[in-house]
Amino acid sequence: MRSSIAAVPLLASALVGCADPSPTSPMPKATVLSLGAAVQRSGTSRPFTGSCVLTFNPPPLPLPPVLHQVDIGTCHLTHLGLADFYGEQDINFVAGTQSGWRRLTAANGDELYYTHVGTSAPAGPGLVSFVAQMTFTGGTGRFAGATGSAQGTGMANLITHSSSVTFAGTIDY
Repeated sequence: MRSSIAAVPLLASALVGCADPSPTSPMPKATVLSLGAAVQRSGTSRPFTGSCVLTFNPPPLPLPPVLHQVDIGTCHLTHLGLADFYGEQDINFVAGTQSGWRRLTAANGDELYYTHVGTSAPAGPGLVSFVAQMTFTGGTGRFAGATGSAQGTGMANLITHSSSVTFAGTIDY
């Protein structure tokens, strides 16, 4: 007798649920996937910090007015961990400016892309200090559609063909 009394509220709940005109079947898989993508790319701004150690080919002497330079190296960055760095930039020694693009590759293969523009100035024999404004322009994997900005501050050594840079900013992905 008790089992039939317990079944009454359960049956009543089922009948009320069926009386609702809205569909009770699960959402189509494509809808769930697109909603998941919308949640992932909700625009959550996160701190972006870290540093890189880079190398570059020796510049010709005397320095040309504008030099196209390729930089490679490794970084320790939030959201990427230990990452590989590759970038190309044009350095205008006359104007004291630089601009270019960069690619950061995380250990799992996800890539983050950014462009930069900045200024540079002599900082001693063979040394050049620089400050660059970075704009994140997307990537692959979790960084597809990434946006945000950061500032890079560093020092290049024209004698050892190396530079170091630290980053501080925000990223949305």
